[in-house]
Amino acid sequence: MNKHKLPVLGLSLVLLITSCKKNDVQHENTLGNRPVAAAMAASAKASEWSTLPNWTSSKGDKFTTYTSKVTDSSITSSVTSRGMVLAFVKDGSTINALPFQKKGANDSYYYYQVSNGSISLSCDNYTGTANLSSETFKYFVFTPEKLKDLESQGYTKIKLMQLAYEDVAALFTK
Repeated sequence: MNKHKLPVLGLSLVLLITSCKKNDVQHENTLGNRPVAAAMAASAKASEWSTLPNWTSSKGDKFTTYTSKVTDSSITSSVTSRGMVLAFVKDGSTINALPFQKKGANDSYYYYQVSNGSISLSCDNYTGTANLSSETFKYFVFTPEKLKDLESQGYTKIKLMQLAYEDVAALFTK
């Protein structure tokens, strides 16, 4: 019986680690009155809210994947290796950080992937009724230098990923 305890413990640990999702974290207004860098580094960037007209689709067994690629020269190899890009989707007045699962009549899972010079936004739609033309997307590019500045103010990468859209946007306006 004792030789079964270690595998059970290992399996329990794996299940615990994989059961937590980014969506499980509550977004809190953590900026408060703490000082933020006087200005963003010139190389940091916030995109504009935009709809993406060039979606391609790929049908799977249970869902259809829609993908759109945005070219952006501010997403350099240093950003992809040591920096960070945060993306958001807005549907009406609701703004959600990606990855994000939208439940209901349009059951979809939104996510993104960053590569040198571009960001690919994707949507796995399980109902076959994706209406991506009504949703807008925005992303923020954090250079390694900007991350270092923010880290000195107490903003780790994990903390930045937990911020609500309004708080991330505030980092780019101060």
